[in-house]
Amino acid sequence: MTFAMAAVLLLTISACRDTSKSAEQSAQVSQSEAVAKQINEDLLPDAPSSPILDMASLLSEKDVKEITEKIIELDSLKLAQVAVVIVDDLKGMKALDYATALGNKWGVGHKETNDGITIVVKPKTGDAKGEAAIATGLGTEKKFPDQMCTDVIDMIMVPKFKENKYGEGIEDALDKIKDILLVED
Repeated sequence: MTFAMAAVLLLTISACRDTSKSAEQSAQVSQSEAVAKQINEDLLPDAPSSPILDMASLLSEKDVKEITEKIIELDSLKLAQVAVVIVDDLKGMKALDYATALGNKWGVGHKETNDGITIVVKPKTGDAKGEAAIATGLGTEKKFPDQMCTDVIDMIMVPKFKENKYGEGIEDALDKIKDILLVED
């Protein structure tokens, strides 16, 4: 599975809420899609050769290996193509906008099924709060809608992140995502 694509596939990405609460969820999704299209792609990292980019150096080698195995399994089961990105700077963007723009730039997801999932984590540093977001392709959103993304972030990822167990939080989230995507319609 390669994420260093020769051409940028502009996928229609539907964004799942970041960890900040808001009553205007559906308006945020549309707004995030619009913002993602306007973001200067030069602010975003280039696609790595693996499905994980840990720019904040939070994951151990064991974490990377286990997360990669889960990502490969999701792809081999034809459930989703996943990218996990940990950053120390969102370049002034909301995590949601960053995840959506990055998913678009990297072409996360198979073109035929638009089954991409981009997970972005920005850990808490100093006085700056941590943020997390999950952006899904339209093909994935049907089984993994916005509210489920929010629940995975709030109930699975954030509690582990508060314990500085970023690898575990991402692994547990990927397990839950697999369970959700395996449910038959």
